[in-house]
Amino acid sequence: MKTFRYINQAILTLTLFTSAASNLVAEERPIDRSSRAFKEADYTLTKSTDVYREISEGKQGKVPQSVLDKTRCVAIFPDTVTVSAGLGGTHGDGVGFCKTAAGTWENPMFLNLIGGSVGLQAGVKSADMVLYITGDKAEQALRRGSFKVGGELSAVAGSFDKTVPSPQAEVVAYSRSKGLFMGASLDGVSVSRDESDERAFYGSRDLALTAKIPEDLESKVKRLQDELPAHVG
Repeated sequence: MKTFRYINQAILTLTLFTSAASNLVAEERPIDRSSRAFKEADYTLTKSTDVYREISEGKQGKVPQSVLDKTRCVAIFPDTVTVSAGLGGTHGDGVGFCKTAAGTWENPMFLNLIGGSVGLQAGVKSADMVLYITGDKAEQALRRGSFKVGGELSAVAGSFDKTVPSPQAEVVAYSRSKGLFMGASLDGVSVSRDESDERAFYGSRDLALTAKIPEDLESKVKRLQDELPAHVG
């Protein structure tokens, strides 16, 4: 019996040591700021602040409160959503925030958008885009890693009047190209979390939404988070 007790104690000690070492590594989160992925994530975060402000409260008007009150997450894709002439292919890098149960904003997720045509006007090659995620299914799918618009996860083009979007819509989309604001059709488009950018920005993707962000990066995150509560109920 003593032998088994010693073995169990040894296993427990090894487990605790491994866990502590793992936590230490996670807390240190070495960030390579010279990496391409980090620079891309940093640029996307910085650019998204202006894009969100200009789309949500631009010359065209404000995003209606009826949309904001239902919003669970916001995804912002600054000037990287591209519509290929004749092919309708779409790709963009973005950043997203979801609410906690207390109504505060979590750390940013870094995102990719890819799929078919986003239904912009003819001749538009690129656009800034903001997606208001208003449905539970889309929120949970994004937290898990990705969602695709179509079928149960439907999206509607946002307007700047007081029109109430379809209550079945999981996503309300707004886009802008060279000052021109328009709604966007997103059927067939997929939004997924960018593992490479999240690892580069946080040092460990496992801690992305709860990590303590370095002070200089935290100030960039806060600038964008400070834009969100004023618009989202």
